[in-house]
Amino acid sequence: MGQLWSERLRRHQLNQFKYLRLIFNDNFMLAFIVLIGALGFWYSNLLGTIHQTLTFGKPIVIVILFLAVQVGGIATLLEEPDSTFLLVKEKEFYKYFRSAKNYSSFMPVVTVAMVNFLLSAFASRGAGLRIIDIVAIAVGLIVYKLGSLNINLLELYGRDKIGNFKMRLVSNILLLVSLIVATYLFSWTMLIVAVLYYFFLNARVKTLETSGQLQWKYAIETENQRMFRIKRFYNLFTDVPGVTSKIRRRKWLDWLYQPIKKNPKNTYLYLFARGFVRNNEYLGLFLRLTIIQAIMLALIDNFYISLIVEMLFIYLVGFQLKPYFKEVMQNLMQRLYPIRGKTKIADFTKLSTAILLIQWVISAIAILYKFGFGMNSLIIIIAGLAVLIFVNYFYMPRQLKKYLD
Repeated sequence: MGQLWSERLRRHQLNQFKYLRLIFNDNFMLAFIVLIGALGFWYSNLLGTIHQTLTFGKPIVIVILFLAVQVGGIATLLEEPDSTFLLVKEKEFYKYFRSAKNYSSFMPVVTVAMVNFLLSAFASRGAGLRIIDIVAIAVGLIVYKLGSLNINLLELYGRDKIGNFKMRLVSNILLLVSLIVATYLFSWTMLIVAVLYYFFLNARVKTLETSGQLQWKYAIETENQRMFRIKRFYNLFTDVPGVTSKIRRRKWLDWLYQPIKKNPKNTYLYLFARGFVRNNEYLGLFLRLTIIQAIMLALIDNFYISLIVEMLFIYLVGFQLKPYFKEVMQNLMQRLYPIRGKTKIADFTKLSTAILLIQWVISAIAILYKFGFGMNSLIIIIAGLAVLIFVNYFYMPRQLKKYLD
């Protein structure tokens, strides 16, 4: 079992590195650095405005820490044929899952530790917690998360779905109550409860070693869902085999197509517009980036950072629309339309322009809200419009032409 896990882990990591190398390119790293810098600047300014304990300081800390503990689970790396070809090894799979749990504990622990570290300044100023209280709660949450990973193992062997749901519900209630008591009354409560919880679940998990009643269907479906979520994220940046976007009718948005005249000249314009609205992936990406941009622009009061955020996010949305054009062009049926390549590019450029104009207008409203009607607002808005023009009429046509060649 140890050798099987090692081989699968090596293959899994090689596959992940292949996609991560494509994702963490210069554009993504630039956006990530600017985003972190902007959030850090906003967070620093926010802390500067806090001079006394806030009424909602502790509830905010509790909610954020509770959500941080929910991140991460066990990566089993199980595959569909396992339920047939490895069924005879069922009683030995506990050793395999133990290795999986040890590997999977790294990311959740780092996440909980980082959230506690970043939240410590607000917890000290806004919630009135002492450093020793923050450290005790942080250590307790890490131990609690390590213990809660055992719930994933219990679910893999549990026959009753209702029982699994109750077990996870009780775990979350215990976590929430412990956080409330630790934050308001005695900070060491979190650590004490976490240690007892950890040893209790460890004792329960040891009985699985000899039970050999693995729920293969549930275990494989859970791993497939986990991998699909990862691949769906990768698919935002590059093509991932086996990942297709979900399509929804969205009849209530039919009014958006009314300005498009239904004639042969607008064949692809209508096709692109209809597909964009129905496609969860690209519509969701546009909405998420636009909302994040508007929130950042409404909160950041530094001219230079706002200028970078405005220009960068408009470029990012335009950049992320390119794969949609490629996705449509890869459909062989669309080649039946007697439409020239230049017309296809022109129609997609019109759609891209409309999308970025909506984003630009929303960001302009956020800028005017923060800076008012002045020279700073005008410069940022014009800079955003300049990026929009560059992306749609200089950058985009050249990139789309490569997909047709």
